[in-house]
Amino acid sequence: METEIPLSQVMVREVVKGDKELNLIDAAKLMRGHDVDSIVVLSNGEPVGIVTEGDIISELVSKDIKPSTLKLKDIMTTPLITASSNDRLFDIAKQMAAKRIRKIPVIDNGELVGIVAERDIMSVSSEMNSILEELLEMNGEREPLGIEGEGERMGQGICEKCGCFSYYLEIEDGLMVCESCKEEMEMEAE
Repeated sequence: METEIPLSQVMVREVVKGDKELNLIDAAKLMRGHDVDSIVVLSNGEPVGIVTEGDIISELVSKDIKPSTLKLKDIMTTPLITASSNDRLFDIAKQMAAKRIRKIPVIDNGELVGIVAERDIMSVSSEMNSILEELLEMNGEREPLGIEGEGERMGQGICEKCGCFSYYLEIEDGLMVCESCKEEMEMEAE
């Protein structure tokens, strides 16, 4: 992955926000209306937490709670881990992996200016893997994709099917995939 890419080049600028007093029914409607799976929680206009669809489902279903009885403040993840739009993508990706988080709000001068999700990072990584593959092919360092290249081990990177990091990527059907996805693709082909 290119290490010098600033978050400002990959972050999503339209962030769905909701006041900490918003009940979970209205929060879910807001997320659905914007086709997103998270909402940044505000208190007095300042970002203080984040709630994902998974948080809502986990809280409501596992405890059999009526959604109108809970507010964002009741289930939000806090303290909010944030980044700056000038932070390097590589550094934030490492931080997200280390802390096992999937989204990081981007704050500049105290203002919420965007959000970066795992999938934003994976899309850049996948694009970089494709560029690297083309460069290697151009330099004749490996066979072009196709029948000759199938099953060839590429090393480590992001699986182009599931988006997870793997130390053992292989080419399958023109994609660089992890062992699990390769097995799944082979089973689907049978």
